[in-house]
Amino acid sequence: MSEVALHEKLETLLAGRLTYKAIAERAGCDISTIYRIKTGSIANPSYSVGIAIDALYAEAVQKTAA
Repeated sequence: MSEVALHEKLETLLAGRLTYKAIAERAGCDISTIYRIKTGSIANPSYSVGIAIDALYAEAVQKTAA
């Protein structure tokens, strides 16, 4: 995982017009889990959710750099 915290990655993804639902579907979790990660209620989510958020973030950063 990168130096950017998951809640910051979620803020970037949401600002980039992804919805909580879209992120949750891609991460394989509930919308509430994504919300709780963003607000800091869940500091250490499951590995699979963290990796999915990282992948979405990497895609978003790559698109903005292109």
